[in-house]
Amino acid sequence: MAIKLRKKTESFIFYNNDGEKIERETEIRLDPLTGESSRLVYDAGLAIAPTDYSEAAEKTKGANCPFCPENIFKLTPVFPDKISEEGRIIEGEALVFPNLFPYSKHNGVVVFSGDHFVRLNEFTPQFIINAFKAAQRYIHKVGITDSQAKFASINWNYLPLSGGSIIHPHLHIIISDSGTNYQTLTYEKARQFEMETGKSYFLELYETEKSIGERWIAEAGTIGWLHAFAPKSHNDYISIFQNATSIEDIEDADWHHFANGLQNIFSLLIEQGFPSFNLVLSIDPEEKEPIHVRLIPRMTLGALDTSDINFFQVLHQEPLTYKAPEVIAALARGQF
Repeated sequence: MAIKLRKKTESFIFYNNDGEKIERETEIRLDPLTGESSRLVYDAGLAIAPTDYSEAAEKTKGANCPFCPENIFKLTPVFPDKISEEGRIIEGEALVFPNLFPYSKHNGVVVFSGDHFVRLNEFTPQFIINAFKAAQRYIHKVGITDSQAKFASINWNYLPLSGGSIIHPHLHIIISDSGTNYQTLTYEKARQFEMETGKSYFLELYETEKSIGERWIAEAGTIGWLHAFAPKSHNDYISIFQNATSIEDIEDADWHHFANGLQNIFSLLIEQGFPSFNLVLSIDPEEKEPIHVRLIPRMTLGALDTSDINFFQVLHQEPLTYKAPEVIAALARGQF
């Protein structure tokens, strides 16, 4: 088996005030592609209370939101003619326009619809399909007009806990001459894997996890869902588009299967009490590896609403999780 799933366990021994021995284990797992480690730490029974954004949504909607229908055409900028002669890209209810404060050479924002606050259980397949197809059209347009911008991704911060500054649902499309650290490392290691094995890493991961079954979730059409072996958070879902290495390869049926899969993941996030998430759809700049998606939940911890990201993730760049991937994958299978 070309995919190597490596882990080790460390034990910490201490005593309570009565002299009773206590042993806690930390499992260190290595990402099968990059070799980066993440830690599965002791779970004392993590209880998550989802944040209610109803009041905040009421205060920020309508005249107070640049993405609501009464403002969106007045307050958002427009693309040059070579991207869209109409200034923006429209797909159903979804609308794409330039980001006023760009993260890269090309940065489009996709607003899903006129609805200001959409709860996880209210995202319909068509909402999702329209938004991602609109993003697809923008990436296609940029690809025609700028051959140097090879690194593309579709990104979603859902609600403020994820870093989203506006409650109104929206995506960011980032297209750049330079890859992010995640993209650069992932595709460099994927090339190395291909040189050593003669195989595509993500297709091999797809088949390996499907055959093992422990972290495999489900398959719909040519899209597979699994849980990461070395997760970047308390859940870490990976979706792989088997037959799509470029954005042009994704067909309507693929978006439909993907949207239905996301709905199922959303159901499990709701069940666990996760109120928010980050998502990235990443495209190989050389169009060799299948397009893949990663989704992790975001939350706060305890009575102080403590951030779920601390020095370990930010400075040591090492993810922590309280939840075993195999347990989460088994729960996710029940949603499909």
